[in-house]
Amino acid sequence: MGRKPKTRRNSYGAWLLFLRKEKGLSQEEAAKQSGIPRTTLMYWERSGNITGRKQILKLAKTYGVSVQKFLRAEKSRQD
Repeated sequence: MGRKPKTRRNSYGAWLLFLRKEKGLSQEEAAKQSGIPRTTLMYWERSGNITGRKQILKLAKTYGVSVQKFLRAEKSRQD
C-alpha cells in the first residue's frame, strides 16, 4: 500500500506552481506568508480551482504579481 499516484496538473494549477517557484517559495513558506493553509495551496496547484477574492489577493501579493497577472487575464487578451 503506497501513495496514490499523483494527479495531473491542469494548466492553471501549473501556472500557480510556476508563480510560487518563480518567487523561490516552498509551499510552507507561501502558506505562512499568505495565511492560507499549505494543504489548500497544494490542492489549488493540482486542481487549478481557486476561489475567493481574499485568497486571490493574498496570493497575488505574496507572489509579487498583479491580480490580472495572477488570473492570467493579460495572457488571455494577447491570445
